[in-house]
Formats: sequence, C-alpha cells, structure tokens
Amino acid sequence: MCTAISFTTRQRHRFVGRTMDFPTRSTPWQLGYLPIDYQWQSLPECDSFANDYAILGGMRKINHHYLIGDGLNSAGLWAAELYFPGPQVYYDHPQSHHLNLSPQDLIGWLLGTHASVAEIAAELDSVALNGVIWHDHDIVHPFHWLLSDATGTYLIEPTQLDLKIQPIQLGVLTNSPCYAKQHQKLTDYLGIDQAASDAEIIMAIRDSKTPPPLKRTPTSRFINASLNLWQTSPIEDQNAIKQGDELLKQVVLDQLAGHDVYTHYLEMVDVQTQTSYFYDLTAQQRLKQRLPDLMVRFDQPYLFES
Repeated sequence: MCTAISFTTRQRHRFVGRTMDFPTRSTPWQLGYLPIDYQWQSLPECDSFANDYAILGGMRKINHHYLIGDGLNSAGLWAAELYFPGPQVYYDHPQSHHLNLSPQDLIGWLLGTHASVAEIAAELDSVALNGVIWHDHDIVHPFHWLLSDATGTYLIEPTQLDLKIQPIQLGVLTNSPCYAKQHQKLTDYLGIDQAASDAEIIMAIRDSKTPPPLKRTPTSRFINASLNLWQTSPIEDQNAIKQGDELLKQVVLDQLAGHDVYTHYLEMVDVQTQTSYFYDLTAQQRLKQRLPDLMVRFDQPYLFES
C-alpha cells in the first residue's frame, strides 16, 4: 500500500511523488489546499494549532477534519505518510510534558508548523505518538513518514517510542517491513553485501541488468522503484515529471475483485515551482495546481473536484 519517491535532477531541483493505495472507507482522496492560519485540533488531547504554512497535497475530509496523505508546504518542505503495519510502536496513553499526537496528526504538525527537516529534528523529542483512534472513528493506523527538503530525503519510522529522523539517500519508501529490512532485501536482489551504503547500492543499480520485480508486495515495489529511479538518473528538469509519473505507474496497484487496497491517485510535485501534478485514477482525471497561486485565491481550505 503506497510507494513514495524523492529525487534531485541534474539541475539540482527537487521532485517528489507518491501513489496512494490506502482504502478510502467513506470519503474520496482529493487534491486539497490548506491555507496559512488554518486551525485544527489534534488527538488525544485536543491541542489547537494554527498553521504557519500553506499546504497542497492529497487529502480527505472526514467529519469536518482533513486527513493529509501527503503535502508540500509553502516553505518547500514535503512529507508523505505511508502505511506501516506491524513494526510500529505507540504510547498507550498521553505522556506528561510531551506533545501527544495521533498517528494521523503527525503529518499536519510536520507540515503546518515547520519550514525544514532541521526544525522538525529540533522538536521531535517532544512528540509522543499515541495509539488512539482518529476523528474517522476507524482504527489505530500504523504509519511511517518520508520527508524532503533542500538538504535531502529523510525518514521517520516509529519502531521505538523515541522518534528519530534518518537520512535515506535512495529516496524510496513503501510499507512494512522496516526500512532497514527493505534495504537488506534490495542488496540481496542486487547480489551485493548487505552492509553496502546507499551510495554503493546506487552504483550497483546503475550496473545491474536484472529486471525489476513486478509483484504487488511492498518489497517488490521498493526494489522496482529503486531500480527504475536510479537506472535513469540523473534526470533532466524537463523530463522529471514525465519520468517520475512513468516510474510510479510501474508500482500502481490495480483494483482487484475482493480487494479494497488499490491505487486511488498518483502525484508528482515540482518543489522548485511548488506545482502538484495529481492524477486521480478512479476518475481518470489529471489536475495541476500551483501552491503560490492558491495562496492568493483561497483563505479557506479547498478540495479540488476531479
């Protein structure tokens, strides 16, 4: 369920993208916009926030609350949450002297109140992720998060109660198992030492003639996206959206009878121009929106119809 990528072109411009495979339950995934000063409440303690930055990305509106799947903020910080069942570790009750957040609320806090990964790192020790049900009254959802700013690509993976940020040069994330195990399986696929660095893995990918796997599993999609990303890099600016789009199409999950997990949208984002290229697979419609334009047009949240 879900694949995300982050890369830099030959011209040193950042591009990010993802597929969204998470079941919709009630309301559809849409391209959405949240303005500066958008106010929201987190769970479990109903802390109130007013966003310092505008956000553009894939969202759902549920019971008057916005669930952010991914977003670029007006400072140039991008984040995506992806499903991470099994290894996740959450507190079972609020912690004193901490900012207690539900898993769904973390991405809103990341994007709404931070301009960079460094700012997040400076405050992440204060966050306690609580295993509580969100405003959708569904279940406690397991997530991990891919981040991108001008300094690189990073991962927050809640495999322990104390949250940490780790850099990931590969710029690819899917789902469980944890990133270290996905990394290990990629080295096995390439036939290189499991202790290989990301730089060594990238060199091996460029030399590899092995075709990418085509299964639906998270590990297959992780290997597929890694091979397709680094065998074609460095990418030129003018080709980045098209090549990123083609890469994500290789890991789209088709809708199968009896399965509620399939790709609802894929999205590529040009961070330099703050432009989202959003493809709603359900409606077979493409949307293109630029964050600075929306900041002029809207002072309230807005969801774009496909």
